[in-house]
Amino acid sequence: MKINVFVSNLAKYNDGELNGQWTTLPVDDVNKDILDKLDLGGDSKQGYYHDWFISDYEAPFKIDEYDNLYALNELAEALEDYETIEDVYNALDDKDYTGCEDVYDFDDDFFDTMFTDKAEIARATFFGEIQNWLDPYIYFNGAGNLASMNEYQYQEMLNNHASKIIEEFKNEYL
Repeated sequence: MKINVFVSNLAKYNDGELNGQWTTLPVDDVNKDILDKLDLGGDSKQGYYHDWFISDYEAPFKIDEYDNLYALNELAEALEDYETIEDVYNALDDKDYTGCEDVYDFDDDFFDTMFTDKAEIARATFFGEIQNWLDPYIYFNGAGNLASMNEYQYQEMLNNHASKIIEEFKNEYL
């Protein structure tokens, strides 16, 4: 998964000049590869705590302008093996705190696994929200009835909860 950030010099920004550079994370050394190139002044050994900010980004999750660039670089390194937010979501052991529905493949195995009684299936289906019997995903809605979801809705759910998915990923892997 690619994370691109535009890191800007805060002092020059305050003087009316947007000065910075786009960088694809992860980098080998945040100081050498990003911060030293911004002409921040001072010594890199003293640290750059408030001398820079992230003025723009390209990532499937939210990045704040004062996020820790070192931690963000570490996250980008951990996410290198994942292409999409769906891949990250599927890698999680605990999906409860992502805000996403527990979604299952809409197939016979789902019904065989989740139900013991055909009347129970009929009730959950009748009172549920099956949009299309050809939808690839199914889940239990808030009332315990079945609802279906197409691929677009599934991807939209993941994208809407991408920041929470990344937070859970950080809790599990970093």
